[in-house]
Amino acid sequence: MPEKKCGDCGLSVHVRRRECDCGYVFPMAKKSKRKARDTQVDPNTVDYVFDGWKKVPARTRLQKCGTCSKKMKGGMIAWHSSYTDGEKYWWCESCLKDFKDETFYKLSQTD
Repeated sequence: MPEKKCGDCGLSVHVRRRECDCGYVFPMAKKSKRKARDTQVDPNTVDYVFDGWKKVPARTRLQKCGTCSKKMKGGMIAWHSSYTDGEKYWWCESCLKDFKDETFYKLSQTD
């Protein structure tokens, strides 16, 4: 059974108890807050980090094509655009079939 010691009397009590029998009140643990993404980004300062054909990473979750809403799965070849403000966009190869170039064909041959 998980226990903690009282700071005043030294008695061991269960970790879920907030107060000891002697009256000592245990301090509450502070929860760390998630950092909110800075929403006030000047659109003129945003630059591309990557813009081109790329294999979708294996553990990519909840990514969909920006045009047809096809779910992007690991190993698929897709057009990827990433920006300095953290935004990421994916497009499937069937939606961007007119933009296939040497990079696309190199990635598709490594299968």
